[in-house]
Amino acid sequence: MKSQRVEALEEVVEDLRYAQDFYLSWRADGADYFKARFDETVAWLEWNPELFPCMFRSFRRAIIRNTYFAIFYVIEPDVTTLVAVVDLRQRPSRIRKLARTRR
Repeated sequence: MKSQRVEALEEVVEDLRYAQDFYLSWRADGADYFKARFDETVAWLEWNPELFPCMFRSFRRAIIRNTYFAIFYVIEPDVTTLVAVVDLRQRPSRIRKLARTRR
């Protein structure tokens, strides 16, 4: 697959804020640390969105390196859409439900 642009749903902004606050609560450079890891993962998605596995239906999961979080996304013809940034330390059924309600 060729590279393509990445867009995020509006709800992803709030997900990112939660994740950055989480890391900031126990690490002085937590927000910057998480943002750097997130940006790295998004760069991989731009380069090759099919790099990460399909988890359920059309949703794929890209684990954000050295964090508890992952990006759930879908590949569309012209764009890769970020659906959610999720803390993986919760029930898989809750994660699936969240992704479905946002799609």
